[in-house]
Amino acid sequence: MRGKALYESLILCEFFEDAFPEPIPHILPEDPFDRAQVRLWADHVGKQIVPAFIRTVMAQEPEKQKQNLEEFYKVVGTLVENVRGPYFLGEQFTLVDIALVPWVVRDFVLAENRGYSREAAGQKWEEYAAKLEVRKSVLRTQSNNKHYVEFYGQYLRNEAQGAMAKAIRAGRPI
Repeated sequence: MRGKALYESLILCEFFEDAFPEPIPHILPEDPFDRAQVRLWADHVGKQIVPAFIRTVMAQEPEKQKQNLEEFYKVVGTLVENVRGPYFLGEQFTLVDIALVPWVVRDFVLAENRGYSREAAGQKWEEYAAKLEVRKSVLRTQSNNKHYVEFYGQYLRNEAQGAMAKAIRAGRPI
C-alpha cells in the first residue's frame, strides 16, 4: 500500500480489518476483551499448534512421530476447550479460525503419514475442524490436496530447507 510492503498472513488480516472497516462481518470482535482473547488464541495457533504439526510431519522415527502427535493432540485440545460454538467465538468467524484453517485442511497429511485422526483428538476437535473445513470461504480459497502432497513430501522426508524446517530441526521457535 502506497509503496510499502507487509507480510505474514495474520498481520495482513489485521491490517485489512483496520484499513477497510467496511464491509462487515469483522474477523476481530468489537468487545476489547474478546478482541484480546482472539489475538491470544491466534498466537497459540502460531506458537503451539503450527510447530507441533510441523514437528509431527518432519519426525522420522516412529517413537518421535508418536510423541509429536501426542503433543499436537494436546495443543489442539487446549484450544478447542475454549471454542464457544461452531467457530471459536460462537457464530462469529474470527482471526483464530482463520489462523487454524490452513492446518485443518492439511491435516490429511498427518492422517495419511503419521497416524493422526481427528477422532483421536477428541469429539470437540472433530466437530470444530469439520465446521471450519466446510465453510464456504474456506472451500473457495483452499488449494487442491495434490499441491499439499507435493509440498509436504519434502517435510515428510525431512528434506525441507526453508526457514521453518530449519527452525524446527534446531529446536527454535518458528
